[in-house]
Parts: sequence; structure tokens; C-alpha cells
Amino acid sequence: MRTVTAALAVLIALPLTSAQATFAQSTPAVAHAFVFADLSLDAAEAAAVGASPDLAGADGRVAQSRAALAAARAGIAPALVSSYAQVPQGNPPGPNIISRQLTTGLQLMVGDFVSYAPAVREAAFTLAATEADRGTALAIERVKVVGLYYDALKARAVANARRDALGLASAQYRAARLRARAGDAPQLDVLRADVAVARATADLELATAADANATEALRSETGASPSALIATTETALIAQDATLTDPTIAVARARAHRPELRATTVAIDAARAATRSARAAGFPLLTVGGGYLVGTDGGVPVHAPSITTQLTLPLSRANRDRVAIAAAKVTEAQAKAIGIDRQIALDVAASARTLGATERAAQATTRARQSADAERRALELGYRNGASSSLELESARALYAQTVVDELGARYDVEKARATLTIEVGS
Repeated sequence: MRTVTAALAVLIALPLTSAQATFAQSTPAVAHAFVFADLSLDAAEAAAVGASPDLAGADGRVAQSRAALAAARAGIAPALVSSYAQVPQGNPPGPNIISRQLTTGLQLMVGDFVSYAPAVREAAFTLAATEADRGTALAIERVKVVGLYYDALKARAVANARRDALGLASAQYRAARLRARAGDAPQLDVLRADVAVARATADLELATAADANATEALRSETGASPSALIATTETALIAQDATLTDPTIAVARARAHRPELRATTVAIDAARAATRSARAAGFPLLTVGGGYLVGTDGGVPVHAPSITTQLTLPLSRANRDRVAIAAAKVTEAQAKAIGIDRQIALDVAASARTLGATERAAQATTRARQSADAERRALELGYRNGASSSLELESARALYAQTVVDELGARYDVEKARATLTIEVGS
């Protein structure tokens, strides 16, 4: 990454080109950041959504709810019934007479009319709830990918910075040895430079492992090829909506757009519809059938329409208990809605505060890097003139290297917080 190299090149007072000086002269309002050249954030989100087992499960539940709604809508259709009876009848002293009857017609349960509308309404609300739950799962997956994406970029930037720091520390060590051999510097400077190389090596080892772990986590979540996560490229940042850092405004937006809240509303409606369905199921069961009978009775041909009715009166209180269960589920859904609303308000307000804090922290890291740069330059000048010790110089260089890493990390923390909050408010 060119800007990282440019930032750390000044550790040993190397001249900077105008292009390399961009990072070192950056203002608190950073205008650019790096992204993966072959995997944009949108592409990463799309790939993760397609590969998410949680979303696949949510899709399955939506499909079940759609099928249940279709079944509820078809519940009012009459049934085609047909019956055949063959009964021997006495005919003394002659042979028995066989009575044969074939009846074909339609049958309808009157109770189906009573329960039809509540059942369909319940199924429709259940479908809406599962679709809203699917939206919630989608938001969770997007937030997860945003975190993995920017964590991977941050780890990559830190690893590159540590790698450059080791290269520059090694160059400083070689320069110290040459100065010591020429008698221009004490052997102590060589030892201190060697310590700096050892520390830079340790930092690079840890940063390299963190880079590999973060990259693998992103690759696993998105299913991207390893080659897609190698190159990075500079990109302009999305303009920040300043109102998002206001917790009150952010929570209001979330309440207007979050799918979880829509899910709780339809869940309450579905529970109420289930209560009405349970009450309808308690009505006496009346079955009416009608058709046309063809056959023989007592050896006489029979051709006539027929009608049958059957009334069933339940004697148990089981349906009353089912109504009580459904009513209790309404109370449960209402309590759940209150809990979800409270949690969303807490989470979104916290994310809004975090975004504001990370932005201010990023500005502070820029000021820290600029101050550390000024201190390092002053000590380099003092060291060349004999006014500063090598210990002071190494300490200033190490501090500057750390402030560069901190500024890089803060840049990606801001982007991560911004993207996360944007998703959390339902955008």
C-alpha cells in the first residue's frame, strides 16, 4: 500500500515524493481509504448473503409460511364424496335380493366457513412475520460481513505498516553499523538499532498472523477465492451523514425502518388471529352432504337426490383451553415487542455514540501522528548535531511508527462503525 510505505519512509528521513507525502500531510478529515481490489463491500455482502446458512433457514421458514397460507385459503373448498353400499335383503322363499346404492356428491363442513377468515388472517400474519424475520437475519449477516471486511483491511494495513517498519529498522541497523565502524557513532547505537529490529520483527509476526486470520474469516464467510483478497486499491469514502451520530435521530430512524419491529407488530396480529381461530373451532361441528343416489332397493330401481347432515357437540373443555393458550400468546407477543424495541433503542444509540467517538478518535490519532512526526524530525536533526541521543531517537521513531498504525486502524474503525450503524437504522 503506497500511502503506508510513504508514511513510514520518513522514519529514517528519506525524501518523500509529492504523491507519497499525501498520507503524511493528511488532515483529520481523511478522504480516502483502501478496499480489496477484487472484492468490494457490496460484493462481499451479496456473496455472504447467498452462502449464509442462517438466511437459508429463514428462506425455508418463509416458504413454509407461504405454503401454510395457500393451505388456509384452500380450506373452504367443498369435498367430493362418493359411497357405495351392497346389502342383502330377505326374499323368502326365494333367493335374497341384493340392494346396491351408489351415492356421489359434495360435502361441506359448515364450521369451515366460521373459521375460514381467522385462519387465513393468521396464516397471512405468520407469513409477514417470517418475512420480517428474514429481513432481520439479512441485517445481522450484513453487519457481520461489514465487520469482517473492515477488520481484514485494517489487519492488512497494519501488517503492511509493520513490514515497512521492519525494513526501515533493518536499514537503520545497517546504517548504525557503518557509522560505528567509521567511528562516527558508538557501538551502543548498533545495539539499540538491533533492539528496534527485534521489536519490529515481533510486531510483524503478530500482525501477519492477525492479517491471515482476518482474511480467512472474510473468505470463509463470503466464499471468495484467496486471490480476490490479495490486492487492495484506494477508494473515496462515502460522505458521512452527520445526523447519524445523534442517538435520538438514529433511534427514531431505526424504529421507522427496522424489520424486527415490523415483525413484532405482525406477530401480535397473528396471535390475535389465532385466538379468533381457536374460538371458531369451538362451535358445534355441522357437516352437510348432498348428492345423487343410483341403485336398487328391494329389487326396485332407485334414482333420486340425497342429503345427509351430521351435528357434533363437543363435551370437553379442550377448546376453551386452546383459546386460553392463544390469548396468552398475544400477551407474550406484546411483551416481546416491548423488549425488542428497548434493545434496538439501546443498540442503535450505542452504535451512534460509537461512530461519533471513533470519528473523534481518528482525528486524535491524526494529530498524534503529526506531533510524533514533528518530534521525530526534531530528534533526527538533534542527533545529527549531537544534541540528541540514539535512545531518544529510537524512542521517537517507535512512537511515530505506532501512531501511523493507530491512524490506519482508526480510519477503518470509522468506516466499520459508519457502515454498521447505517445497517442498524434500517437503511
